[in-house]
Amino acid sequence: MQEAHLRLFAYQRSAQVRNANSLLRLILINLSITYYHRNMSAPILFERIDDLDAQGTLIDPAPDPERTLAAEQHLDRVVRLVSAMSPRTCQIFIAQRGGYSYEEVAAAFVVKPRTVEKHVAAATSALKDLMPARLWQA
Repeated sequence: MQEAHLRLFAYQRSAQVRNANSLLRLILINLSITYYHRNMSAPILFERIDDLDAQGTLIDPAPDPERTLAAEQHLDRVVRLVSAMSPRTCQIFIAQRGGYSYEEVAAAFVVKPRTVEKHVAAATSALKDLMPARLWQA
């Protein structure tokens, strides 16, 4: 913005300006185009592969097969434990854990929010009791 004003004042010294606002707007547009082209024409710097490896950018962020298998087994265990509960408790628990509020779940199941809280607490307690502590904390 300061550069645009400086250019406007410099131009006004040498020529008559009828509409300063329009000229200022045009100067700003031209400056932004110039700035864009300068950034686009910046040389691409290639880094050594050892430097990239040291930064950790070459490591694949996807989990390895062992971790994927462990997560799938953990999920299967949770599904078995949840399906052992009453269908109503299971449905309410999944709906609440799916991101719905207690009030939204209560409206969907035509119950009071306190009932939803009790179902979620019962499901959580059952999962904690049946699942080994090391899996619950993972």
